[in-house]
Amino acid sequence: MKKTIYYINGNWVNSEKAFIPFNDAGFLYGDGLFETIRFDNRKLFLPEKHLSRLINGTKIINLSIPLNRIELLNLLNKIISKNILDSGIIRIMVTRGSMKSLNTKIVPNIYLNIKPFYKIPKGPVKVIYLNENNYPIIRFTPAIKSMNYIGNMLAKQHTENAGAFEPIFFNSDNNITECAIRNIFYIKNHELFTPTLNLGILPGVMRETIINIANSLSIPVHETYVNYSKINKMEEAFITSTGIGLLSCFWDNWNSEFLITKQIKKELFKRINNS
Repeated sequence: MKKTIYYINGNWVNSEKAFIPFNDAGFLYGDGLFETIRFDNRKLFLPEKHLSRLINGTKIINLSIPLNRIELLNLLNKIISKNILDSGIIRIMVTRGSMKSLNTKIVPNIYLNIKPFYKIPKGPVKVIYLNENNYPIIRFTPAIKSMNYIGNMLAKQHTENAGAFEPIFFNSDNNITECAIRNIFYIKNHELFTPTLNLGILPGVMRETIINIANSLSIPVHETYVNYSKINKMEEAFITSTGIGLLSCFWDNWNSEFLITKQIKKELFKRINNS
């Protein structure tokens, strides 16, 4: 069986021999950014948007990537060519580098790994609502895809122990924010609602795609404040991310036929397959 190949700072290595330095800032302090990019039939889906978010994030945290946008895109395509997966996920990680001493010049480290899609449920998935004040959620304004995900992962573990698929957070004002690693959408009266970016949530690439699809289908879109007290009055709900695409969801004492959700999902995967 052919080995999986990863990229580490200019070198292509077998995944079994892929190691990071112990003093890497990403490992020591979570000091870095990442992007998760899907590819289908060996073609990347919206890589330019992911790279734009990554580069914008590095500017916010004052981190200079030693590669330009074209070189990064070439790396993404090259890791696909070096592996046998037809479809899956690529994760690109940029850290502040190896922290040898305070006087050492900072040289960021760049890592890429690749893996197949995990098994994605076919039907609606159960979600639970959690008060984000109970978890160490770290947000930046504007939002960046930081490696500091400890609060998100604790909430994800809590959710899985409760027999659900994904947590959905609400803040101290009882406004819905986002999932642990995904975005949330609701539908009511044939209109689409999703939390506003003003809440500090991540501007997901798939989130933006869904909004674009809704506009193309003449579905009014509201990026707004969705209060937790109003969720049971919603008629449909779904979550999105690069990996899963779109999954309809439900919670205790609430369900739906997901009629409009199915239309949006059909259009989404049409775009993915034609990318």
